[in-house]
Amino acid sequence: MGDEDNRRAADRHTVYMGAEITTPEGKVRSAITQDASATGLLLLTRAKIEIGAKISIRVYVPGEDDKSEVVEGTVVRKHALDASESSLWREKVAVHFDTNLPEWLTGAFVSVSEKQEQLFGKKK
Repeated sequence: MGDEDNRRAADRHTVYMGAEITTPEGKVRSAITQDASATGLLLLTRAKIEIGAKISIRVYVPGEDDKSEVVEGTVVRKHALDASESSLWREKVAVHFDTNLPEWLTGAFVSVSEKQEQLFGKKK
């Protein structure tokens, strides 16, 4: 990723969690997080969303008390995935949050990331 790594103002954690995107047109689409930080997410989705679009993202946090949280953000980067990268997802979409996340959600990204790393090994 190179320069993209330096664009983040907060630590990034590889974490795969289910999400729903609500597009500016009001359409709800499925997604999965690929990585997350306190300032943004990298999502995999089939939705076609333009750079600069304001979207809502409902993130589902697994655990004892399954929870979800809706966060607002702006699409800052995107690129299409080719067939060798994915047969299900079509786009990688980077979203910068418009406001600070609740502390519990930032902690959940770290916690789930650590659990996934223990189960599946460290992803690069």
